[in-house]
Amino acid sequence: MFPQEPGFWATLCLWLYSHKTEWGYAGIAAMFSLLRSAYARASWSKRVLDAVSCSALAFFAAPTLQVVGALLNWTLPDAAAQVFAVYIGYVGNDYISDKIKGWINRKTGGLNENQP
Repeated sequence: MFPQEPGFWATLCLWLYSHKTEWGYAGIAAMFSLLRSAYARASWSKRVLDAVSCSALAFFAAPTLQVVGALLNWTLPDAAAQVFAVYIGYVGNDYISDKIKGWINRKTGGLNENQP
């Protein structure tokens, strides 16, 4: 089932090590998401799913902020990605999804999924 080639495992370990900062952001977001959902007394399946989703979003926090900063001609400190990861974990997927859907509705003229 697992690849037996040693080069695969070496490459995988090097990739994981080279992205240790992003994994840290993902871990922070997952931790905050779990704390927030525990406070809200959500079911364990929802807690874990939300934590995994938040950590996936936070993994890409630094490149996302770099793109936004370049588009808006902003200079953002490196710590902004860590703050953004905490924010992602704190507000959760439902909040982020609602905000993105609202933004899309405003840009497309207010259409929603109930309209043909």
